[in-house]
Formats: sequence, structure tokens, C-alpha cells
Amino acid sequence: MPSSLLVIGAGILLVAITVLTYRRIHLSKDLDELTAKIRQAFAEAPKSAQTGNSTTCLDENLAMHFEGHVLTAALQEAFTNRFAALYRDACKLAKRAQQGHVSLPDVIRRFIRDFEAIPDIVRNHNEKIFGDLQDRHKTFFDHCLKYPLDRQQRRSILSEEENCLVVSSAGSGKTSSIVGRVKYLIDIKKVAPERILLISYTNKAAAELTERMGIPGLCGYTFHKLAIDLIGQYTGRKPSICDNTDALFIQVYRDLLNDAAFRKHAIEYFVDYQAQDADWERKKQERRQQLSEQKTVRLRALLPDMDGNAIYVRSEQEQKICFVLASLGVKFRYEEPYEHPVADEMHAQYKPDFSIYFEQGGRQKRIYLEHFGVDEHGMVPAWFAKDRNISYEEANKRYNDGITWKKAAHEKFGTVLLTSSSADFYYADIREKLKRQLEEAGVPIQERTDIEMFESILPKGGRQEKAFIRLMATFTTLLKSSCRSLNEVLRQVEQENDERSRFVIRKIFRPVYERYTEMLQQSGQIDFTDAILQATDICQKAHPVSFDHIIVDEFQDISVDRYRFLKALRESTPPAKLYCVGDDWQSIYRFSGSDMALFNSFPEFFGPTEINKIETTYRFGEPLISLSSRFIQRNAAQIKKEIHPFNDRIRTDLSFEAYDRNEYCHVIARLVASVPADQSIFLLGRYSFDDYYLSFMYQSMKEGNRFYYLIGNRKVEFLTVHKSKGLEADCVILLQCNKDTYGFPSRVSDDPTLQYVLTKSDQYPYGEERRLFYVAITRAKVHTWVLYDRRFPSVFVNEFLHPERVNEESYAKHPNANKRWTRRADKYLLTLHHEGKSIRYIAEKMGRSQTSIVMRLGKLKEE
Repeated sequence: MPSSLLVIGAGILLVAITVLTYRRIHLSKDLDELTAKIRQAFAEAPKSAQTGNSTTCLDENLAMHFEGHVLTAALQEAFTNRFAALYRDACKLAKRAQQGHVSLPDVIRRFIRDFEAIPDIVRNHNEKIFGDLQDRHKTFFDHCLKYPLDRQQRRSILSEEENCLVVSSAGSGKTSSIVGRVKYLIDIKKVAPERILLISYTNKAAAELTERMGIPGLCGYTFHKLAIDLIGQYTGRKPSICDNTDALFIQVYRDLLNDAAFRKHAIEYFVDYQAQDADWERKKQERRQQLSEQKTVRLRALLPDMDGNAIYVRSEQEQKICFVLASLGVKFRYEEPYEHPVADEMHAQYKPDFSIYFEQGGRQKRIYLEHFGVDEHGMVPAWFAKDRNISYEEANKRYNDGITWKKAAHEKFGTVLLTSSSADFYYADIREKLKRQLEEAGVPIQERTDIEMFESILPKGGRQEKAFIRLMATFTTLLKSSCRSLNEVLRQVEQENDERSRFVIRKIFRPVYERYTEMLQQSGQIDFTDAILQATDICQKAHPVSFDHIIVDEFQDISVDRYRFLKALRESTPPAKLYCVGDDWQSIYRFSGSDMALFNSFPEFFGPTEINKIETTYRFGEPLISLSSRFIQRNAAQIKKEIHPFNDRIRTDLSFEAYDRNEYCHVIARLVASVPADQSIFLLGRYSFDDYYLSFMYQSMKEGNRFYYLIGNRKVEFLTVHKSKGLEADCVILLQCNKDTYGFPSRVSDDPTLQYVLTKSDQYPYGEERRLFYVAITRAKVHTWVLYDRRFPSVFVNEFLHPERVNEESYAKHPNANKRWTRRADKYLLTLHHEGKSIRYIAEKMGRSQTSIVMRLGKLKEE
């Protein structure tokens, strides 16, 4: 028996040894085969890269394959995929070798190590190539602009990636980077100019970029201009754009007030949700509104048109003509589409300046009045050319070609055209000339008395009505730019069980949205958002255009509709390379639909992306750089940057000036007087009426679109912080940074219904207001002064001066926190309290903190 067991044991041992030996032999064979495969794969280099020397190192293989070339994400993926199957086999064999206590061949061990390090290998390879390229093209980068480009600008310009996001900084030369990129593509990469699409956000910026490069065949567009041109090119009919939607929304509102149900719901909205201002606040707000209207690009006519709608004209002369026509009792409409279709590929539908209506022989007649902005020699003013960034000769030609086209249209269809010109305002009595022309055309004149004119000039609605109309317009615009339907928004409201928003959207916003859409269709017009949506649809279906490179400026302002348009524009084979430049620290247009997520999460929307930063500021120096950077980066949602000055000797100061109300204007005068005469000054306001107190003390003037005050015999420009973006001055005085409803940060409570159409904001308190404050203080090259009322400084001011006072409660939005308690407010408080409303409800309703409500109730009970 023992011998039998011994034999069995020996047999088992022999079998185990045999199996182990077989496995080791088989493993050795597999290892040899894999080693051969790896060597074979490494030997398959392009003939041009073969040197006769074999290699089993991935970094050397990559260098041989892509000698002198940058690896994009797509090429890196292809290179990785080429060896992926071998890597998987190698990992399996490595595990078997470890279990079998077999040494792994150096080739396989090195291959596994190198494969896992491919991202680092590619990065090192690319940086070497970029270094070589910067050396090779040093002369180009030193001289393609008037000054040499810095290292980070050069690095971003050299990008070969399908998607490149350039994260810029205030004053960092983003425009220079864009110009350098275009010139590099054309001069070095030999890309044809017409294969490059350049997009900016304003006509001025697009024109400046085009002019600065001066390259034939290259044209800068805005998203809207590009969309309109694409529609005209594809359909053969350039769309007619409603470029004054504010006036249209007023007309929509006026029309809807004729509907008893809408009027009832509007009254309900005001009664239930709008707080009433004290008398002194109402007067102050009227003055603020007046100051705001002085600064608008269009001018409001003193009297409405024949339908009672407000008129917004393009010049003071047209404003005067409106007044004359109204004073003569003539019925008219401004810029109403011509009765005959005349739109073609080059022209949108014609909209004469004035359409005049009257009865003759029992029939209504329509004649036209055009005002031409030319002098007695048919020449346009010099600013026509300057505003359009074209030569004076070109401006004259374009304008007079337009006159010829308009007159030809009237001749073709036999319609009556009356005309006036700028010369008539200098060499004739415009009222008498127009009266004579109207009488000769058979228009009945019914001159109105001075009393009638005065009563007509009084505005129909107050501030609340204007704010209400603005709210409806904002909702409609945001809804369209978000590319969502009204039903989608309503479904979300239903899910949130938000009764108030359900009421506001269904009973007020939906009728406005539907009537607005209907009126656009009836007039044969579209708005700018419609243009982008239509152009996107055309690009997705027909692909009418194709580009190799698309370059986008101010990308932090991108909205969902523009994002979809951009995606559709680059759908070609291969897709256009995208180069976007922007600064998330200056993203301040959420209420125009901009979505910060499209910038901060760029790769999620566009795919693999190379992100470059340009962090040298050419505008300002220390200590403003450190102070402003620390302030903006308290919000963790902002991309981290290390801003530094181009010259360490440059100094820019940031000061905070407290004032007492009665000394406010004198403080400003003192600061203005302290600035040398050869240095420029901006007065900046969070609101267009932040010059409220200045308007009583100093004379103001308007030149074109710019607004000035004369302070100490010095002309000082006032503008809002939003309008100052992209501009700079030697010195900046930032007005009224107070803790107030209309302070900085703004504590104006937006209608909560807008949350359903606004893009998601970052969760940091006053995130967008913080970015706006950053924009304000970084406009200066030499000195920024921040003015604040010493009684209630802004939380932003306290962050700089007294950070120990700032806590979470400091950011709570209590818009009425600093207002005195009036008898009216006390009565309202007691009414809500006696109705059994909670302290929280009352606090939200009255715009005060819960602590303030409790304390006030206690005091009233004592009395």
C-alpha cells in the first residue's frame, strides 16, 4: 500500500512537472511571438522615416513617424490604437509571467511602460516641435505686428489641434493673437484667405479686425451678419430684419391691452407682485430713466405714430420731422415695409422713413417721405464713413446708390415720394417745406394747438410699465436663444410645481411671444435670433459654405443658438479647425443668453481641445493685477490664471474713496482735477443713470454715441461698465459702489420666472456682478478710484478694505435693506402679519432680512 501511494504521488508530481514545463514552454513561445510582433510593428515606419536602425521604443517610433509634425488629439488616438491590441496582449502575458515566476522580456516590459506613457511622450514631442517652430519662425513672430508677440501668444498661434481655446486676460492682447493667427495661417501655412472665417460679436469689432489685417479676401463677420448673408445667398432673398424689437414689443403690449383677459392678468401681476415706490423714489427713478434715454443710440420721438406707438428714429433731424408731421395732424408710421415686395439678393425689403396715410375720395391713400442725410452737394457727413469703418468715398457711393435704388422703386410702382435732406435744415424752414409738399400731394393738414401738443407729448406709461414690457421682451429673447420651446419650459415649471411662474408664462409671456411672432410674420421680418436659427437649419441641411479654419473672438459671450450655428458651420470633411479666444473672467452677458458652461467646459461640447492661456497684460500693472486677480478668483468657477505685467516697472493703483452724500460731486471734481491734463478719464456706472447726482451739478453733452460731463473745464466721458468692456483709459472713477438696490453689486430682484430661460449660473454669490466689477476696475492703465457712500459700502468694497466684516450673510439679497421704514411700509408689514403670513414669506415679499422684519414688528408692538 505505501509503495502504491508513492507511485501515485510520483505520477502526480511527474504530471505537474510536465504541465508546468509545457506551460513555461508555451508561455515562452507566446512571449517570443509577442516580442517579434512588437519588433515587426515598430519596423513599420514610413520609408521617409526609416534610418536603417531598428527600435523598440515608442518615443523613438513616434519621433520617426511624425518627425517635424505636431500630433493632434486625432493623430494621438490613431497612434495609440495602432498599438492597443499589442498592449492588451502584453498585459495578459505579463500577468501569466508573474504567476509563473517567469521574467518578462525587456522589449515587452519597455513596451508596456511606454504605451502607458504615450500622453507624456506626445506632450514632450509636441513641445519640442513647437519650440523648433518658434525658433524657425522667429522673424515672422517678431514682425507680423507692430510689436513682437509674447511667448504664450506664439504658442497658441502655432496650435494644430482641431479645437483650440485661448483663455485670455484683461489687456492681454487677444486681438493681437487673432491677427497673428490669421497671418500665420496665410503667410506660413499658405491657407487661402477665403478659407478662413473670422467671427466677432459686434460690427465695430469685426470691422476693426478686418481693417487691422488688411488682407484681400478676408472678411470679419458678426454671427448675425454671417447668418443674414447665408440666408440671402441660399434663398436668393436677403431677409428683412426687425432691428428695433423694443418698439415692436411696445406695440405688442399695446395691442394686447385691448384684450380684456390679458389686461386683467397684467393688472393681477402688478397688484400681486410689484412693490410700490415712495414718492421720492418715483421722482428719482424718472430722472434716472431720462438720463438712460439720453445715452441710447436711437432717439425717441416726442410724439407717437398714428397707432399710438413710440417711435425710435436714427437722427435728430428725423426726430424733428416726426414732431412736424404730428403737429400738422398728419397720420404716419415710421419705417413700415413698402407696399410692394422689392427685396433681392443685395437688398432687404425696403422700409421708407415715413409712410403717410390720408383719406381722398372715400379711399385711403398712402404716400411716402424719405429723409436723405446729405448736404446741398449730395455729400454725406464725415461720421458716416467713420462709423462704418470705410473710406469717405465708399460711404458716399453706398449712400447715394441707396438713394437711387429707392427712387427707382417708387418710379417702377408709381408711388408718390416726398423728400427732404440735411441741407433743408440749414437753408430752409423744414416745417414750411414739409407742409407745402404735403398740401401739394393732397394730404389734409389739421394743425394742432399748443395745448394739444403738450398733452400728447406726456408719456403714456410710467417706469413700472416700461419694466414690465422689458421683462416680456427679455423672456422672449432668452427663450429663443436657448433653442427651447415654450412647451418645454412649461413642462419644467409643472415639474417644479411653480404656480406663480405657471401663471406668468401662460397668461402673460405666451400671449406676448405668440403675438410677437405673428407680427414679425405679418411684416415679412425676422429678428436677429431668427436669422441665426434659420442659418443653422440651412447649414445642417445643405452645407452651403465650407471653411478650413474658423476663428471666434469674445468666445465667453457664446450662447446656445450661436453654439449650434458654429457647430453647423464647421460640418465639412474634414471639419474646420476651431480657434476661439475669450476671457471667462469677463463673462457679463448672461441676460443676453451667454452660457459660461460652453466656455468653461469647452471640450465637452466640441471634443478634444488644446487649451492655451495668454496671461501677460499690456494695460495695467501692480498692485491692481494682484488685487483684481485675487478678487475674481475667490469664485472657484473661474479658470485659474497667473496674470503678470509686460513691464515690472508699470504701476496701476486701486484706491477706495468714501464720500458723504452732500460732498459727492466735489469728491469727483477733486479726483478729476488730480489727473494730469494729458491723461484720459472714464466715469463708469453700474447703471446708465449712475450719473444721477452729477446731472444736477455739471453740464452734459452728447457727441455721436458718447456722453460727456464738463467737470472743472475738462470733458470727461461717462459710460456704463457693460459698454466700457474692451475699452481703456488712463484713469477710471467707478461711481456709487454702495449696498443698495441699485448699487454694485446690483440688488435688483429679477423676476423669478426668468430662471427657466436663463442659462445656469455659477453658484457663487453675485458671480456675474463680481465679473462685472472686475471689468470695471481693470479698464485703467494708471489709477482706478472706487467711490462708495461711507454709510453703506458695497460688499465688494468691504472685501478689499475690511475682509473680516464679510461673511455669508453679507451676500444675502435684501434689496430694501437700507431703505427707511415708511408709514406705508409699516402698514403693509402689519397687514401681512395679521394675515398670518410667516416671517420668511414677509421677508421675501418686502425685500428685507428676517431679522429686520422681527425687529420692526417688535418696535411697532411697543408703539
